[in-house]
Amino acid sequence: MSDVVAAAADFVSKIVGGNAEDAYEILSERMAADVAASDLQARFDALSNDMGGVTGVGQPIVILEDWPEKTDDDLSIVYVPLEGDVFSEAITVTVSKEGDALRISSIEWGRP
Repeated sequence: MSDVVAAAADFVSKIVGGNAEDAYEILSERMAADVAASDLQARFDALSNDMGGVTGVGQPIVILEDWPEKTDDDLSIVYVPLEGDVFSEAITVTVSKEGDALRISSIEWGRP
């Protein structure tokens, strides 16, 4: 499970670090077909602005390993907390297996 947490943390750290192109490379094929790297950056920027800026990234937490819509390729849903100047938020991602790689197959911007 540590690989799943690492994949989620890697994705979020790339977004927070302003590397949307690198974060885009971690998306599943299906998700990458639906969004552009610039969309990822725009969604993060909006979330960050609402928070008064991101001051840190907390420890990712696996919150679900089984859920009704889970596909055969889905592994876990991981909650990655974001610390902010005004308040905290999160990015929640679904980590899936695609071939031999772990990929982000869905993203929820903000606390669920």
